[in-house]
Amino acid sequence: MVEIEIDTHLGNKLAATLYKSTSRNQLLIIASATGVKQQFYRKFAEYISANGITVITFDYAGIGQSLKQPIRTVKASAADWGRNDLEAVLQYAKENHPGTRLSMLGHSIGGQLIGLAPSSTSIDKLILVAAQSGYWKWWKGTDRIKMWLNWHLLFPTLTSLFGYMPTKKISGMENLPINVARQWSSWGRKENYLFDDIPDEHQHFDKISARLLAISIDNDFYAPSDSVDWLIEKYSIAAVCKVHLDPKDFHVTSIGHFGIFREQFAASIWKNLLNELQETN
Repeated sequence: MVEIEIDTHLGNKLAATLYKSTSRNQLLIIASATGVKQQFYRKFAEYISANGITVITFDYAGIGQSLKQPIRTVKASAADWGRNDLEAVLQYAKENHPGTRLSMLGHSIGGQLIGLAPSSTSIDKLILVAAQSGYWKWWKGTDRIKMWLNWHLLFPTLTSLFGYMPTKKISGMENLPINVARQWSSWGRKENYLFDDIPDEHQHFDKISARLLAISIDNDFYAPSDSVDWLIEKYSIAAVCKVHLDPKDFHVTSIGHFGIFREQFAASIWKNLLNELQETN
């Protein structure tokens, strides 16, 4: 495991970690969920690298070790995380590991932002874990009310009061820079989510022809299965395989939005993901 820094086109330095494997023919980039530090994926990354695939994890601008200034002064938006940060990591991988088969795992917003990076079209394999539309109407019942309040009241009010989104106080996730939080909540109020906000010429979802494994999870509050299916359709020319995980199949009561990356699933879900990454078709 080697800690590195990756320069971006906006002049930021992203904190990243390289988990080297003995094999040099395959590399996996993990794009984190919103407000989740790269360390969250450490055990999973170590497992994958121990099985012959080099892994890169990183923190988006303003998150974790990439927060190098007062958070109120961070200008990055949610779209910047895709078209700038993800793009920089992809470019780093291509320049420093030429000829390597390139895979990417996008967790939650990580899977939403991949199509904003121009170099995403060079990915050989893509895994989306609970990557979804955050439009509030995908939720049902009282959960729909919670999401409406989240995007229409909570985010706008708290970002105005604090100058950033104090997510640590609410969910334990990392605090969000103001432009990230405001843009994300704006997407959540729109039926077509980020696609109503980002010009077509800056989207690359429909140009990604990689093999795509899309995973939804039963009773995942943050990613209703219909919202996952909606996002998958945006990767319109990818070779898609959908998998829906039921906790009962793994002898647990719940997996949740983040549970896939717990070590208890090393012999089951992790093994399946490793097999998918190693499959060359």
